[in-house]
Amino acid sequence: MRIVHINSHYDQGGAARIAACIHRELLREGQESYAAYGRGGDRQEKNVFRFDGRADIYVSALLSRVTGLNGYWNRAATRRLLHILDRVRPDILHLHALHGYYLNLEMLFGYINAHEIPCVWTFHDCHAFTGNCGYFFDCGRWREGCGGCPRLGGYPASLFLDFTAQMLRHKRELFTAGSKKIIACPSEWLTETAKQSFFGKYPCRTVRNGIDVRNVFYPRDRDACRAKYGFSPGEKLALGIAAGYKDPRKGAEYILQTARDLRGKAKVILIGWDRKKGAMASGPDNAVLLPPTESADMLAEYYSMADVFLLPSLAENYATSTLEAMACGTPVVGFAAGGTPEQLRGKRGIAVKAGSQEELTAAVDSVLEGDCGLLQGEELARSIREENAAEVMVRQYRELYRELCCVTVQTGR
Repeated sequence: MRIVHINSHYDQGGAARIAACIHRELLREGQESYAAYGRGGDRQEKNVFRFDGRADIYVSALLSRVTGLNGYWNRAATRRLLHILDRVRPDILHLHALHGYYLNLEMLFGYINAHEIPCVWTFHDCHAFTGNCGYFFDCGRWREGCGGCPRLGGYPASLFLDFTAQMLRHKRELFTAGSKKIIACPSEWLTETAKQSFFGKYPCRTVRNGIDVRNVFYPRDRDACRAKYGFSPGEKLALGIAAGYKDPRKGAEYILQTARDLRGKAKVILIGWDRKKGAMASGPDNAVLLPPTESADMLAEYYSMADVFLLPSLAENYATSTLEAMACGTPVVGFAAGGTPEQLRGKRGIAVKAGSQEELTAAVDSVLEGDCGLLQGEELARSIREENAAEVMVRQYRELYRELCCVTVQTGR
C-alpha cells in the first residue's frame, strides 16, 4: 500500500510533526510511505519531497491577501506536486493542513477526483469547512454559508475583500465531489463539529494525536535538567511556548501576565520568543524569554524540569505541546477551548474558563503549591504512553487506510 502525506510543512509545528511522525512510523514498519510539503527548510529524509519554492509562497501570500482568495494560486508548485503523485501512484492520499499559501486547491482536488484517489483527511483545525478561517471562535457563519467575516484579518488574512461565502461554496463543491474519504479529527470536539458541516456525509472519526514517547518525550532527570540550564532544584518553574506569539489565539500575553502575577513566587519560561521578528525586548523580571529551537531533546528537558506547563490558547484542537509536556511528567493548565479539556481529563491538568486571566493564574499557582492533586512524573507520563504514543495513532490510521481500500475494492476502482 502506497501512502502519500500532503501538508504545508514537514516536522515544523504541530500538524507538521504529526505528519512526519506518521510517515516515519509507517516507514519503520515497512510500509511504502511518502511525504510532500510546500514550506520550510529542505528535509533530507527518505521519501520526503518539497514542491514549493520561497518565491511561490511569497507571491501566493501577497495575492491571497490583496484579492481575499486563498488557495487559488501556486499553479506551478501544485503542478510539481501532481508530477510526484503521477510517479508514486498512491493507493491512499493522507491530507493534512492544506492552507498556508502553498497549494492550488482546485488543481489538487481536480486531480484527486479525476483519479478517484481514496483520501484520509486529518483536520488539524477548522479551515476545511469554513470560508477561510482556521478557527471560528464564537462565529456560526460557517453553518450558514459565511460572508460578512468578522475576522477577515486573521490567518489566512485578507487585507480588503471578503470572498468567504464564495470560497465556502467552492470548497463544498471541490471537497465533497468524491465518495472515498474518511475525516479524522484529533479531538472529539472537532469530530462532532465536522459532522455538522458538509463533511458530515463522510465517516468522521476521532484519532488522537500521537508523539514519540519512546525516544524523545519521556521524563528526564529533573534536577539534572535544571542544573544544565542554570535553574536551582528549589525554584518554582512554569513553562510556555511562545511560537506564534503574535497570534492572539495563542495567548502568549496571558503567560506574560501570569508571570507578573507570580512575581516573587515563580519564574515563567517562554520558549520561542524571537526578538528578530519584532518581539518585545524583555518581559517581567521573572520571565525567561528563550529563542526558538528545533531540538526536540531540548524541549523535552525543559518540559521535564518545569512544575507546570501553560496552554492559554483561546481556540485549540488537540495541541501536541500539551501531550509532550505531560509525556515528560509535567501537568498542564490551559483554557477550556476546543479539545483542550479532553486532553486534561483524568487529573492530567486543569482547564479554566477561556480568557480568564484570574482563573489561569490561580490554577497555575495551585499546581506550583501542590494543592490540586494532579498526576505528575512517571504516573502522568504512563497515561500519555497508553493513549498518545505514536504507535497507537499510526495503528488507528492503518485501520482507516484498510477501511478505505476495502471500499475501493468493493466499488471497483
